[in-house]
Amino acid sequence: MKKTLLTAAVLLAMLSAGCSGNTASSVAETDPPTEAQEVTTAETTEEVTEPPTNAAFPEADANAITFDEDGITADIAFPFVDDDTAVDGTVSIADVDGNKMLKFTDETTTEDNLATAVQKLRFDVSKLLAPEQLTEVNSIEFDLYVEAKADLFENEDGEFVRVPGWIGGGGGSEMADGKWFGFKDFSASGVQEYVLERSDAVHVNFLFTFASSGKKWEDTMTEPYFQVMRWGMGNISDLYIDNITFYDADGNSIAPTLSEGWAASGDEAADDAEEAPEEAPEEEAAPEEAPEEETEAETDAETTEAE
Repeated sequence: MKKTLLTAAVLLAMLSAGCSGNTASSVAETDPPTEAQEVTTAETTEEVTEPPTNAAFPEADANAITFDEDGITADIAFPFVDDDTAVDGTVSIADVDGNKMLKFTDETTTEDNLATAVQKLRFDVSKLLAPEQLTEVNSIEFDLYVEAKADLFENEDGEFVRVPGWIGGGGGSEMADGKWFGFKDFSASGVQEYVLERSDAVHVNFLFTFASSGKKWEDTMTEPYFQVMRWGMGNISDLYIDNITFYDADGNSIAPTLSEGWAASGDEAADDAEEAPEEAPEEEAAPEEAPEEETEAETDAETTEAE
């Protein structure tokens, strides 16, 4: 009898130990983590987080001016310094991570004039489109980037960091009637301008709002251009522009007609015209007209000497 009771007691103890073990295991698996465990997990996650990187360059329209193609040179644009706020610099074609873009290197913005500095870049459209294409243009689109080259921007934590700062501005152009037309201002949003040294692309759309009423370019214009402006920079930085595309009223892109520019061609024609009078006497054979031509030649010579 005692042996039977002892055996029962042993079995009961074993069953109790087994149940206790299962219960402890179940609690361990279902109880929420303690505050200390949460902090440890958060710190571990933060440590392995990779820093942000630039997004891939956007795809360009088939008719976009990408600066990767032959025939595009930096002289299609130049800094426009027309007042004390406009900053000067140089324009070149730069390779950025394997992608060529037009670069405006800001050479005169400093910590002293940063608050009022405005970057103005003017594009010579006579080197990008033929005269007959001007009337087709209803809008101009391009991608804009900014790269910081100082650490003057103060973030919300009071730290001075090497980031572009605010990216925004506007633009404009002169119409066929000679009046200035201002495009709608643009502003960056979500391009990591406060995180990365070089921003991601800011897509800008310059629209001839009143194109239907004739407020646009005409084929009679001799020096068509459009101007890009950036202000409120917040840090010394350089400007990049890529994928310039002209669109008509139906949203179709216009194939560029690259050339040396109409103004250059006109200057060459004018030079030829100035040289023509000197050769005219040799080509003219009519005796009756000779005295008049000699008189004109003498007049030209006198004018030249006087100058």
